[in-house]
Amino acid sequence: MLRTYCLNHFLPRTNFIFIILLFGACTSNTNKSAEDADHEAAAQHATRPARNILSAAEFIQLSACDDLPCVQVFMKDFRADFVHAYPGEFGNLNRLIVTDTIGASLEIPMSTLYVTIDPGVVWRIAHTVHHKALSDLLLQEFADQKFVLYDSLYSKKIKGYNYHYQSEQYPGLVLSYLKTFEPWHKRGLYYTVTWPCYVFELNDVE
Repeated sequence: MLRTYCLNHFLPRTNFIFIILLFGACTSNTNKSAEDADHEAAAQHATRPARNILSAAEFIQLSACDDLPCVQVFMKDFRADFVHAYPGEFGNLNRLIVTDTIGASLEIPMSTLYVTIDPGVVWRIAHTVHHKALSDLLLQEFADQKFVLYDSLYSKKIKGYNYHYQSEQYPGLVLSYLKTFEPWHKRGLYYTVTWPCYVFELNDVE
């Protein structure tokens, strides 16, 4: 009788304790999984490039360079955001997926920076942006630097307008801005891609 009484009363209580312990273990594992996911997301966010484009002020500073080695030294400060993928081509490490004019999906950098590397060719630095919102942002930054439109020329080659801006704060510079499918002839990703991009160039006043 006593043994039966003990079993009848002790076993249910033991099962109850076991269920509590099991629930606690599951809850602990769930919390741990959630914490791991949070840490992983935070780590990915921390390693993600902080910028998609150079700012107007940074691009103005860069325009003082007149050769590739100077550009390479300048871009070392942005190596967390841009990679020197090919000679004279710096690609942003953030990517976006676009659909080009023939319906193909493309993964391309948010922006690129191209500089002249061919001997005997006029020196150029072009910052190409592949998203209109980023283009509008950069154009507004130049407006904040007092760059105002003073001229525009229609180009049959690009089938669009090339806009020119100047600023009293930077009297020796001209900002050229255009939308085109081929910002740099047969260079980099533009050799085969038909995706419109927005091109910013800073040149000395002639």
